[in-house]
Amino acid sequence: MAAELTKRYAIVTGANKGIGLDICRQLVSQCIIVVLTTRDEKKGLEAIEKLKGSVVSGCVIFHQRHATDLASIASLAQFIKSQFGKLDILV
Repeated sequence: MAAELTKRYAIVTGANKGIGLDICRQLVSQCIIVVLTTRDEKKGLEAIEKLKGSVVSGCVIFHQRHATDLASIASLAQFIKSQFGKLDILV
């Protein structure tokens, strides 16, 4: 139970390339569980594939999110609440 309490969770938006992708890589290297989000599902899943060689399995999760779509934002918030119960970092 103590290990569960010390886990940290992050969302990185626009994380399919560049700085966002590198931030994901750096966060998981610090044992932070990352939800990688993008508008485009295909690009998000490709980003997860790029990270597979450098991260522990299960430390990066993809969730599609459109910044201007309230239903998409609510879906992500519900996912975080139900899966983790908290969020520590938002990038």
